[in-house]
Amino acid sequence: MQTYSVEILNPKAIKLLKNLVDLQLISLKKEKKIEKNKTELQELLLKGPTWTDEEYKEYLENRESINKTGARLFY
Repeated sequence: MQTYSVEILNPKAIKLLKNLVDLQLISLKKEKKIEKNKTELQELLLKGPTWTDEEYKEYLENRESINKTGARLFY
């Protein structure tokens, strides 16, 4: 068995992957990598009024990463 990490660029790919699951050719498992980003994002948000340009850029990168995975943060 081989394991790959795949980044979905087009939502139509999910349907194709689900068809492969139905044919029992692959299995899908969600990864939970958001927790680290969540903590970093919370720390950055708390420092918001005093962000440097670099910290703001890091916030935007974390936010984009979270948006790609479709995860929502609840505070």
